[in-house]
Amino acid sequence: MKKVYIETHGCQMNAHDSEKAAFAMTGAGYETTLVPAEADLVLLNTCMVRDKPEQKVFRRIENLKQEIKKETGKFVTFGVMGCVAQAEAERVFARNPAVKLVVGTQSIGKIPALIGQLEQGFPRAIDVQLTKDADIYELPSAARQTAQMAYISIIEGCNKFCSYCIVPYTRGRERSRPAERILEEAKSLAQQGYQEIHLIGQNVNSYGASGRYRGNTSNSTSVGQQGGELTFAQLLALLAEESGIPRIKYMTSYPRDFDQEIIRVMDEHDSLCEWVHLPAQSGSDRVLKKMRRGYTSREYLAKIDFIKQGKKDYAITGDIIVGFPGETEEDFLATLRLVAEVEYDGLFIFQYSARPKTAALAYEDTIPEAVKTERLMKLQELQDRIQRRRFERSTGRVVEVLVEGVSARSTDDHMGHTKCHKTVNFPKNNSKLGEIVKVQVTRSGKNSLYGEIV
Repeated sequence: MKKVYIETHGCQMNAHDSEKAAFAMTGAGYETTLVPAEADLVLLNTCMVRDKPEQKVFRRIENLKQEIKKETGKFVTFGVMGCVAQAEAERVFARNPAVKLVVGTQSIGKIPALIGQLEQGFPRAIDVQLTKDADIYELPSAARQTAQMAYISIIEGCNKFCSYCIVPYTRGRERSRPAERILEEAKSLAQQGYQEIHLIGQNVNSYGASGRYRGNTSNSTSVGQQGGELTFAQLLALLAEESGIPRIKYMTSYPRDFDQEIIRVMDEHDSLCEWVHLPAQSGSDRVLKKMRRGYTSREYLAKIDFIKQGKKDYAITGDIIVGFPGETEEDFLATLRLVAEVEYDGLFIFQYSARPKTAALAYEDTIPEAVKTERLMKLQELQDRIQRRRFERSTGRVVEVLVEGVSARSTDDHMGHTKCHKTVNFPKNNSKLGEIVKVQVTRSGKNSLYGEIV
């Protein structure tokens, strides 16, 4: 078989898409390799969240091309998939002649046909068609590449059109998968021995709300259906009661769609892990309105309040954007106050940068990059103090940890995550990958915990 090297940039959705692409490539006679120099095709799965993503992608392509040429003497064919491929489309070919394949976000299932075009002598192959009723390409449970936990797509696309966000233009409109297909997939993963699943989507809380339920089997047979589907809270309850998976996590949530019923269901089921990722993006109502987020800071904090009032001790993480066009010092101070009040267990902080096709592209961005960087550093300093306090609360406690791999700190240690998604390192002590162990936390750091198996 020929070999493909797939390199993933971005979020959990991209990681899962790479799994799907690896499986689709088997239909074109390819197997995956972890060594770029062994590959006949190098496929980069791309993201547009970070600043200047397309520039970084093409720098990476050029670097890989030169490294492979130096090591093997051959020129390798490159492909680009993901959000950069969807947004740039035909322009990708012009940026680097080594790129012969461009795969849009809804076109993973078409990879074998696109590869077939190249093998028939076509100089390039591309499919970036984006439709509101596109099927969601489903990955067989046996084709997973993640070892200890597995991703399950429950919804793709987004209908929110936040002014800074390119996702609706690169992922399309919301399409939910039928609940019975999701449950079937979860049961299959449980039978294979998976201890944890992550339900993923651009906005998992919108599950079922779009009225379009789309899915496909590995052989592209449509199993979409209309109507009669569940809410996200009902889907959580179904999976908790019938899947047999010990630990169920999900992300990302959208504050406007997050309701108390979700927490009520999570409180009732031990397998629904006590972790909620709820991005605020800003603490300023004026900025939130310009972002088109659809809620105020007070409404966001009300959601945080009922999470904290839940029966479980929930960990809360989120996202913040600093330096949005027109953000004043008072707007930024409002964000600092919100972060101080929420006390996040983890926070992803981004400097604003413009994205094509988004409404914010028309906003005048007069905030100097130095000011954006300064605000990011101030917010990070605050979050570091909060996070250290939050992690210190775990010292002395016994926590359940899924053993996921060897620690980056020491080869004598294993690492894994708690149910509230905190990283824990601990001596191996005959622990095995994929099992859930009890660890007593002996000390805490800013980003992780350390302990001993009990």
